[in-house]
Amino acid sequence: MKRKGSAATKDHVERLDSDNKSLRNEVLELQSEKEALEEELRVLRSSLSASENQIKAIRGSVTYRVGSLVVNSRTPRGLIRLPWRLLKIYLEYKSRQSKKVGQVVSGEPEVQEEIVDDRPVYDQLWVGFYDSGKRAESLEVEFSEKNILECKQVEAGVGEIFEFILPFENGELPIPLDEDFSIVINEMTREGEVLWSREFGPPVNSYHSAPAYIGNDSLGLSFVHHVLSSSCDRLKLEFRISDSVSLDEGGKALPEVRYRTLSPGVSVIVPSYKGEDTISRCLSHLACQTLDDSRYEVIVVLNGEPDSSEGLVVDCKRKYPELNIKILKSDIPSAGNARNIGLSNADYEYVTFVDDDDFVSENYLEALWKASSYNQISIASVLDVDASGEEHDNVIRQQLENAKNYKICRYSDVSSILTMNACKMLPTSFASQLRYNASLRSGEDVCYFTRYITRFSPGLSLEPVRYGAVYYRFLSDHSVSRQPTSFRFNVEERLGVIQSIDKCLPFVGSKEGKDFLTSKVMAQSNFIRTYLESHRDEVSRYASLVQMEPINVRYDKQIASSLADVLVYSYCFAPYVDTAGIVMAKRIREEGVPVDVVCNTMAGVRDIDERLDRITAGLVGRQVTINGQPSFSSWPEIKRFADSAEKAVLKIEKSRGGYQVIYSRAMWVASHFAAVLHKVRDPHVIWRAEFSDPILKDVNGNDRDVELDLGWLKNNGVLTALSERGVEVPDNKNLFFWCEFLVYVLADEIVFTNENQLQYMLSYSGLTPEESDSVKAKSTVQHHPSLPGEFYEISNPAYELDEEAVNIAYFGGFYATRGLSEVFALLDKFGEVLERVKIHIFTSEKEKVMSEALSLGISKQVFATDYVAFVDFLALTNRFDCLVVNDAATSGLKSINPYLPSKLSDYMGSKSNVWAIVEEGSVLHKICESDNSGRMLMSVVGNQDSHLGVMKELLERKFGHA
Repeated sequence: MKRKGSAATKDHVERLDSDNKSLRNEVLELQSEKEALEEELRVLRSSLSASENQIKAIRGSVTYRVGSLVVNSRTPRGLIRLPWRLLKIYLEYKSRQSKKVGQVVSGEPEVQEEIVDDRPVYDQLWVGFYDSGKRAESLEVEFSEKNILECKQVEAGVGEIFEFILPFENGELPIPLDEDFSIVINEMTREGEVLWSREFGPPVNSYHSAPAYIGNDSLGLSFVHHVLSSSCDRLKLEFRISDSVSLDEGGKALPEVRYRTLSPGVSVIVPSYKGEDTISRCLSHLACQTLDDSRYEVIVVLNGEPDSSEGLVVDCKRKYPELNIKILKSDIPSAGNARNIGLSNADYEYVTFVDDDDFVSENYLEALWKASSYNQISIASVLDVDASGEEHDNVIRQQLENAKNYKICRYSDVSSILTMNACKMLPTSFASQLRYNASLRSGEDVCYFTRYITRFSPGLSLEPVRYGAVYYRFLSDHSVSRQPTSFRFNVEERLGVIQSIDKCLPFVGSKEGKDFLTSKVMAQSNFIRTYLESHRDEVSRYASLVQMEPINVRYDKQIASSLADVLVYSYCFAPYVDTAGIVMAKRIREEGVPVDVVCNTMAGVRDIDERLDRITAGLVGRQVTINGQPSFSSWPEIKRFADSAEKAVLKIEKSRGGYQVIYSRAMWVASHFAAVLHKVRDPHVIWRAEFSDPILKDVNGNDRDVELDLGWLKNNGVLTALSERGVEVPDNKNLFFWCEFLVYVLADEIVFTNENQLQYMLSYSGLTPEESDSVKAKSTVQHHPSLPGEFYEISNPAYELDEEAVNIAYFGGFYATRGLSEVFALLDKFGEVLERVKIHIFTSEKEKVMSEALSLGISKQVFATDYVAFVDFLALTNRFDCLVVNDAATSGLKSINPYLPSKLSDYMGSKSNVWAIVEEGSVLHKICESDNSGRMLMSVVGNQDSHLGVMKELLERKFGHA
């Protein structure tokens, strides 16, 4: 009987096992079907997005625009203007084909494209700096006739140069500048006869790029006019405004026009800071110029703490009475600010800069002036002079000598001299549209001239070099090339220069201009790289400065690649929007050392947000992206990634040598398999491997079951490496088992995100106690890192909140083991008590959320919206009264809760309260209990009273009562 009972029991157990196996197979089939449906949904969404983009492209196409224009040009006025508008569309089309200006960077604010204007710069309208303190006269605006505004007439004579500026109001153009807008300058006799008219029309240059080139300074619409008529006595300006603008409105918006006159000749600006030892020599050489005295002035701007320089300048005025010297003063010790003052007070058509410790040859001004024009910069030669007066040659002069006979001189031919203050002459009206950045301690000349050249695209004239015009540069211990190395000079000040010009790159139209700007950025970055090579402990400090500004020229990658001794294998990595990739980026930032990265493309399964690159800016050098089909569990794709990564790394190491450390992180297991191949090939490399979560076991405690090819392990020497360590090869083909096992055996250090995870994973590992102890000995626990507060201020997404309510936010998906059903039930049960509580949910399942809210009658308190990009998510976390994070429910499924929500680290970086819905004994539970900040509020899964207590606490914190 006992044997029969045993047999019956055995049969029953076998049937149960068979049933369980069938159920597991059915679950697997359902999961596969779910994944197929999700993939189909992604394809449909992708198709919808592609269709929307196609519609946008059609609407922006030349064909669509021409068709719309013809259809809508039915009035006589429209028909008259039709040819001009068609020509404009054609010119825009041609310019885009040859000169793409401005690129939209995913996630960053869209860069408005500047229309490329092929007219000579003298004939263009410009948005530039407006100096309200500039020497200028004011012209009142009067009405003339319908849609025409007139300025009072101004006295004028042949040869005079007028610089006009129309000031912006509150950062905005005072009138709309569409294709119907124009400015007409009439040269007239005293009797009112119009001798000649000149018309300025759209486009307006640098309107969109003004913040990048000029910053937050005041702006104005600028244009220049040379009086040409010999009988001219006065000028009259007319502003012709679009029919769509009311004349009254236009008149009110255009209170005045300001102008100054410039004389033919040169203003020489000499900034002087404690220049008592050299200023006299500088001025004596300027007094002996071959250029007629009436054709130039010298503006000496004394800045900073006074010395005897002013008296010496006054002595020079007496000694050289024919020399027109202006003396201006500033308390601010800044050569850049002094040059700005000089530009605002210049009376001549062209301007040049001479430092107070330098001097020039006697034909210097004449040679530069004769070679100057609005469309080019004239350049003289340069020699160095030491304290003894001995002259020295230099690389810059050699460049000029080589290039002086070129038919066309390119920026790259004489790149070094173009961003020096010395040796050049510019049109005053253009030069004064830009400002020297007075906040920079060094390199303000690089910023100013890089912006000038990329904005106006001037030609280069080396005729003064051929005529022997020379700028003599005094070599002192304060020269940039002689500065002692320091973090401030080599890193902070160089970054100030880089960031000032890098932001201009999207607005540079020509390839030559882009290349020139890029070369200047890279030249500055060489100072940084040289410093960090011998100060590696300050790389993290440098990176934190880089990360606060968007980057166009990726100088930081070149620096990092030259310093990197660590290689990261991260199958998914920024800028792809995925939690695993973002956490890896945060980990790199936390470590603060330069790395190279090998990752896989996630195209088609993950979106891209370029802003994510800022997390690791300054720290990631080479980023090799393997072009494989993204997959979490497909062994062929995982194998393909590992093999491709190994080939790519071998190629890199041929030129740079081997890495000292490799780091791999999984939830995406391919990362660890790629690291395995590297470790087997190079046993001396230190391998640090991180597990984000248990790999073998899913959230329900079941094995993930996918086979790998043991032959691949054998052929790549993995099994041999195990044997050499005395490790028996397991009789197991489970891909996820091997992922964990190989890390336990081969990695030098293992990182777990929480202590429960370590305990749980070892509990099912099958390792002996001695082997488990070995794993524990080389393991560390590191929670997910938080980003500093500056990252929470990068974005400013639009999202309105009811300030008369307690606003609680939940970011994430809804799963069988994690959701907000208990919170919803609480709102349903205590609706009157909690009517001032609003729940804001950011999820991909908003329809499901709102359906549940409607069924419970709480839809007025629940607001569901789509997921937001990570950087926008960070910004939003600061706006809510509280942020909800909840444990995955594991009771009955696992012996211990091995999960720590990664979102907690993002919440803790914000300023808001955090409501943790915990499972007792979880790591999240322990964190809440040990929290001393007062920000964390805790309730327990399944305990409605604890949930209600948290909500009442939030009401009391905001309103003083529940």
